[in-house]
Amino acid sequence: MRMSCNGCRVLRKGCSENCSIKPCLQWIKSPESQANATVFLAKFYGRAGLMNLINAGPEHLRPG
Repeated sequence: MRMSCNGCRVLRKGCSENCSIKPCLQWIKSPESQANATVFLAKFYGRAGLMNLINAGPEHLRPG
């Protein structure tokens, strides 16, 4: 069974091989901090808004 990334786990959504959240959180070292950052952004933008924001950018710029 494959584990979800911290962002998907917090948002309670399935994580896949081509997860758009995981590369955005890799620079944050602590798993707890990754979860806190995801919760903050999800509260600010909403879950769907956060996913739309991440997916709107070009793929090579998403981790930034």
